[in-house]
Amino acid sequence: MKSALKLFVAVFFILAAVRVTEAQEYTISGKVRYADNNEIVTSGVVKMFDSNGNLVGSAGISYSGDYILGPHRIITGQSNDLIGFPNIEPEEDYVPTGYPDKVDPAAFTHLYITDNMTGVDIYVQRSLGALRPGVTASLNGVVLSNNLPVSDAVIYAKQGDQFVGFGVTNAKGEYKINNLPVGDYILVAHKIGSQSESRIVTITENGNSNFSFALTPKAGNLVNSIPFEFALSQNYPNPFNPNTVISYSIAAEGNVTLKVFNSAGQQVSELVNAYHTAGIYNAEFNASSLSSGVYFYRLDANGFTATNKMILVK
Repeated sequence: MKSALKLFVAVFFILAAVRVTEAQEYTISGKVRYADNNEIVTSGVVKMFDSNGNLVGSAGISYSGDYILGPHRIITGQSNDLIGFPNIEPEEDYVPTGYPDKVDPAAFTHLYITDNMTGVDIYVQRSLGALRPGVTASLNGVVLSNNLPVSDAVIYAKQGDQFVGFGVTNAKGEYKINNLPVGDYILVAHKIGSQSESRIVTITENGNSNFSFALTPKAGNLVNSIPFEFALSQNYPNPFNPNTVISYSIAAEGNVTLKVFNSAGQQVSELVNAYHTAGIYNAEFNASSLSSGVYFYRLDANGFTATNKMILVK
């Protein structure tokens, strides 16, 4: 009898542990603002990563500063981090910033998600952006971990406490920072799940290359090398009038198309038809010339196809 009771208790706790760590679908939302004056950020993307730096999901930042992530499958009990990224082209006047207002992952406030969350606001740090004076050049390099390329690492170029520019690594671990005024900089490489690294460099008029970093994973973590997957997110806002943002993720380089169709199956717009490397992308759709109704947008990339519905209300 005692043996049976012990077996029952053991099974109970095993099942309880499984329930604690099982994946559930949750939604996280909030606003993105500038840290210095609380002004609303009107473009960019918010990305969520797990504790190893693997991409969980992404969502575009609307013109009103809002974002909605999900619903995404999230393992309860596991920490997650949010980072607000500006659009690279045209480059915005802020740098990638983690929730709530820091660039160093060690200073992020981790999210342990057990339910839908609202009001998760991010306050991004400004940079000189397009206001860079004088002669400019670029620098590039590679970020590795255990001799493997690290994607989604962010390399910041700083002068004192001022952020002047940044680069984000692709699936090959490559980054590039453009339009830096010549001079001395501190380069800092941050990646969730790894120890940050920094170095001092001098930028000349001829540009500089091979400023590379070798990141060390923190104890118990494995820094990701290929975090991307093929995915098509729900446009935001939805319903919309007349602008909306469509986010999508590409796992491998190749040609990508993103097209919009009306309810009769007729193509009304081709938003994207270009070669992409692996990464997260945003496409803005302006439907000012279209009438109210239901529309569909379709992503085609390397044999992957996905279609979502959106509603235009005027």
